[in-house]
Amino acid sequence: MKHRTLYAVAAAAVLTCTAGCTTPYRNGQVCKARMVDTYPASEPRLSYDPPRLAYQGTRVVVEGSYTKKIPPAGVTPIKVTSVPIPAAVECTFEGDKLKTFQWLTPADLAAKYPLKPSTGAAE
Repeated sequence: MKHRTLYAVAAAAVLTCTAGCTTPYRNGQVCKARMVDTYPASEPRLSYDPPRLAYQGTRVVVEGSYTKKIPPAGVTPIKVTSVPIPAAVECTFEGDKLKTFQWLTPADLAAKYPLKPSTGAAE
């Protein structure tokens, strides 16, 4: 009978300790989804890395890139050069609620989505 109580207490302790472990993962996925939602469809295809989390998921940075084709500077087009352009967003959270969202790079998206508190829509 004593073993059942010990197992029940141990199971409850494990569940309690791991309950908050999913919050950083969810915060990273929310930030990545916001990045994909705000990326313009007219731009080249965006590829992104796994989200990077700071202290318990309160700050999340998602980095990615897209490829831009640059034509040659001469009169006759010899070869078009493809250049990777970095893209990154930053989100801050209070618990599991999105507090702020901003594009860090490229500059045109950073100007369009500056650091400001989230309005609560699309969370």
